[in-house]
Amino acid sequence: MARKTTFFTLILAFVAAYSFAQHGQACQIPVSFSNNLMVASFHANGGELNLLANTAGGTFVTNQAIIDLGIPEMIDEAGNQFVELDPILSGGNLPITGKKEALILPMGQGNLPAGTQGALGQTWFSSYSWTLDYLEQELHCNTPPLSPLGAHTIPVKFRESATGHRISNLPVITMEVDGLAFSVILDTGAKLLPTPAACVALEDNTGNYLATSFITESFFEAWRSYHPEWQVIEQADSEMGNIKMIKVPEVTIAGHTVGPVWFCSRPDVEYTQHWSRFSGQPVEGAIGGNALQYFRLTLDYPNKLARFER
Repeated sequence: MARKTTFFTLILAFVAAYSFAQHGQACQIPVSFSNNLMVASFHANGGELNLLANTAGGTFVTNQAIIDLGIPEMIDEAGNQFVELDPILSGGNLPITGKKEALILPMGQGNLPAGTQGALGQTWFSSYSWTLDYLEQELHCNTPPLSPLGAHTIPVKFRESATGHRISNLPVITMEVDGLAFSVILDTGAKLLPTPAACVALEDNTGNYLATSFITESFFEAWRSYHPEWQVIEQADSEMGNIKMIKVPEVTIAGHTVGPVWFCSRPDVEYTQHWSRFSGQPVEGAIGGNALQYFRLTLDYPNKLARFER
């Protein structure tokens, strides 16, 4: 069956986009923080939908949530399932994605933390200025725009065309470890499901996903060679196989030095080729909530700036 969009749905989405984006209405998003992963919650069809806020991922809802909440679905000729998510978001006066539809994925396919039914990804973040307040565990949208002259404010790079049109909404920033600067993706959804050995080292007893940060194998092995005193977990991720973790005592971001931050190893090709191509920048990894936990981060997508406050 071909996908269909009702006229009423289009009107709802248009009104929401005009009201929220055009007038720059500031709002606080209902969120909870679990192991430094941020989950947005809102009402849908008389129930509650809990979606992981993920600056580096896609937007989707699980098929089980669609069934449980009785949300209408669409199916295209290839059998792919979709949901019109923006009218649901607009019903709660929340920012919309600007996309006609979001994917429906089978439960378990999205590697989601317990209690979540999908994710709000790059498209949800892409049009607004946000404050991701890990210190107070709050999320605000349409916060005041940043100035490049502001303290602890750094550029955010995106993949763009030759004319400056944004192709990808993956945010890339620069950070330092051991005095060496390198670029990473800002990934609020970066996570791992720790092995028993990792749970002991990380002092975790939740049995759930934890926010983490990622680094290429080359960087990982260089750090381990230069700093044999830095703690390493050889088998850290119960889902990803031979993934190691290293405890970096200090990282520097936007002039702030914080730590410690644990990094998971990833094959070089994953970041130096795949993620570098997607983001349009040469990246060596990603920083997630276990690094962002030290900050109140304002991420201004329109002006391509980020401010880190302590």
